[in-house]
Amino acid sequence: MTQFAKLPVVDNAQKSPRRVGYELEFAQIELKTVAQILSETLKGEIERKSEAEWLVDSELGPFIVELDWSTGKAAARERAKQIEDEDDPLAEWLTKLAGQLVPVEIVCPPIPVDKIELLDPVIERLRDEGAVGTEQSVVYAFGLHINVELPDEQASTIARYIQAYALCQDWLVQRHNVDLVRRVTPYINLYPQEYVEQVLKYDESISMEQLIDDYLEHNPTRNRALDMLPIFKHFDEDKIVSTLDDARINARPAFHYRMPNCEIEQPGWGLAQAWNIWCVIETLTCEPEILADIAAQWTEHADSMIPFQDQAWHATLDQILDQINKSGKFSSL
Repeated sequence: MTQFAKLPVVDNAQKSPRRVGYELEFAQIELKTVAQILSETLKGEIERKSEAEWLVDSELGPFIVELDWSTGKAAARERAKQIEDEDDPLAEWLTKLAGQLVPVEIVCPPIPVDKIELLDPVIERLRDEGAVGTEQSVVYAFGLHINVELPDEQASTIARYIQAYALCQDWLVQRHNVDLVRRVTPYINLYPQEYVEQVLKYDESISMEQLIDDYLEHNPTRNRALDMLPIFKHFDEDKIVSTLDDARINARPAFHYRMPNCEIEQPGWGLAQAWNIWCVIETLTCEPEILADIAAQWTEHADSMIPFQDQAWHATLDQILDQINKSGKFSSL
């Protein structure tokens, strides 16, 4: 498998290693089997919440294994209260049936970035057991979400991340080879051009209030490939709730990056491929000259109405990714 790249800023504001959590969607494997794989691979204890929800308390923290279906989970919880016997054939059958249409999801705890390679054996076991991802069916618009902890809580730092992502978003669609079914769903929409133009005006004096106000004006939705609502709810819960009162928005100081496919059935695929592509964004936030040069090129093309696919700065991003994949970090162009 591809090696995990190192973050250019390894520690958080508390001088502890930054953490990352993954949400992995797939199908064709029972929840109980997924829980057993996690338990055996990561030395964890299994707790059955219901047929649709399992918990594995491991050495890395608690992993949730569930159907990504709120109605089904609520029904399964209610039935679990009524049926004390863990052997519930009806609930098990319904869960298997639902699993053909909605994904099984593993929600990982926040894991220190220097330990995320411990998840590789989990991916291999799931693949061996028959787990399949995005490309196996037109109904499987499954994804891999990456939740990366902030390096610090300064508004100017967050602004650089938004700028870097916004300039790269068309390139990211290509590099992740985002599945067509996932592209036509609204869940991973890109930032609109008007918002990108706005964030490119930010400098070091940007305030958190303006960051949040601008984001909500242009992106009043969870349906963005880089969903900033969890971070902004962490800083100003009242403002986010008054605009989008959605219980699915969980406040946390971490980016919610939702673009990558899940390609778990493909030999050699692992979490590192998508992680390394994300690390191009991390790199740009620490390379102000490269970021400024790409911003200038983006603006020129935006003014000329030329499509953003396959533009000159994409070659620069390819070079950065190539270095990251080969050596685990970026040095210079």
